[in-house]
Amino acid sequence: MDFLNTAFSQVSDLFRSMTPGARLTAGLLLVMVVVSLGYLFTYQVSSADQFLMGGQHFSTSELRAMEAAWGKAKLNGYEVVGTQVRVPAGEKDQYMGALVDAKALPPTWGQPLDDALGNTSPFVSKQQREAQIRNAKQKELALWISAMDGIEKAGVLYDTRVKPGLIRETQTTATVSVKTLGARPLATSRVSAIRHAVAGAIAGMKAEEVNVIDLNTGQSFHGDSEGAGSPTNDAYAMRKQMYEQQWKQKIQKALSYVPGVTVEPNVELDRDKVSHTNIRKLDPKTVALESTEKSISSQNENTGPAGAPGYKAQEPNRPRALAAGRGTTSRQEQSEDETQTRNALSGTEEEKTTVGLTPKRVTVAVSVPNSYFVKIFKEQNPPAEGEEPKAPDQNALAKIRTEEIGKIKAHVANLLPEVEGVTDATQLVTVTPFQDITPEAIPSPGFSDKALSWLAESWRTLGMIGLVLFSLLMLRSMIRSAPEAAMPGHKPAASLLGEMAEETEKPDVGSQLGRFTGSGRSLRDDLSDLVREDPDAAANILRTWIGSSTIKP
Repeated sequence: MDFLNTAFSQVSDLFRSMTPGARLTAGLLLVMVVVSLGYLFTYQVSSADQFLMGGQHFSTSELRAMEAAWGKAKLNGYEVVGTQVRVPAGEKDQYMGALVDAKALPPTWGQPLDDALGNTSPFVSKQQREAQIRNAKQKELALWISAMDGIEKAGVLYDTRVKPGLIRETQTTATVSVKTLGARPLATSRVSAIRHAVAGAIAGMKAEEVNVIDLNTGQSFHGDSEGAGSPTNDAYAMRKQMYEQQWKQKIQKALSYVPGVTVEPNVELDRDKVSHTNIRKLDPKTVALESTEKSISSQNENTGPAGAPGYKAQEPNRPRALAAGRGTTSRQEQSEDETQTRNALSGTEEEKTTVGLTPKRVTVAVSVPNSYFVKIFKEQNPPAEGEEPKAPDQNALAKIRTEEIGKIKAHVANLLPEVEGVTDATQLVTVTPFQDITPEAIPSPGFSDKALSWLAESWRTLGMIGLVLFSLLMLRSMIRSAPEAAMPGHKPAASLLGEMAEETEKPDVGSQLGRFTGSGRSLRDDLSDLVREDPDAAANILRTWIGSSTIKP
């Protein structure tokens, strides 16, 4: 507390000793220092150092609406970085509130449909209601497509009409406009996904009825009017691309130990969607296939008369008549057998069904840079300690190249499927060495460029620091230029000069003794204070004092 009291007392005495103009100037400088420090601290804290909505990317139309809302709310501390927005951390709630007030928040999934269903009115006709639902579906589909990777914005339009005639058939068509990020074209796989997404969201629509337009290239993807279908719906082309991508990733991963390697596979598919195969194997041994037996047998027997025929001859109590003569007997038998046998060759029969559009033949082209073989040579022939690396020997380098190409072929061949008629799978792999060209180094920015860039970013901070330092220097100079009489315990230079001159003319033994006895304040102390406060005045006093002493006898 004593230190604070002493400091306050010194400042108070200094302030009282100042003139009214000096007091006003010191007060203004002190206020400027405080305001500058406050502004510098506030600017540092509220700088644009936080991305809005967690770094969400916005489309051009969304950014336009957001900037209009912030302009209306007088908020200009934001910064657009690509498709993101960075705002001051301490003003984030103000920016979000301005977007809510202006209804400029980017829409979320389901919001268009919710808004359409929520704005109901009993006075809306059925046709208007259907138009609102259709418009909400279009906005919802546009949000889905815009959320895909690499797509900046999208728009969807579709319409439905009923064909005239006895059979009222409904026809629905749609058009999707897509703008990708930058100037790159729309990928073919993305076109297929967009068409199926739109067709799946609209009842009764087919994927070939969706027309996709690439706004960057102006290319239109649509179904063929002759019934051949769109190229994006070609099952062979899509499967071929899928299999080639799979083998490319697999082989690149297997050859990741080779820096700079490139891999391009070519996959040939079985064009038949479904194939049936019957396989029959015969056996030289015969097998009874059919056997037929035929047998015929007949027998005839004749005897003589046995009595009178008729009813009367059979009446009872009638005397038996004797036969007129003895009868004769004859007998005949006939038998016939026939056997037929039909034989067939034995064997087995198989029926096989194969699903088509599967890889039938896969060939791979691999390119390896020559620097890879040079590195292997250097690894195998390290230089002795203190010696420079040896230059690659061409014969040794050719041997290494041949060995490594053979290893790469064998390594890749193990990943390929079996091909009918090919016994050595390495024949399907082609390895080509190429001379890699080192690109020119990008020149780094010089010191002047870095300094200018740093100054462009930090000029506000530097200006505030300069202003603060200037104000402090002004205060220091004003304190140093205060009247000497204001300092307690000190005498002004003029009075000291008079006292010293008087002492030189009339030396006083008592005063001289007082200086060395330690009682009171000595001339040495006054002179030390004078030298410390005003060296020029002290030098003049000493020069005068010494000169006057040497002149006297």
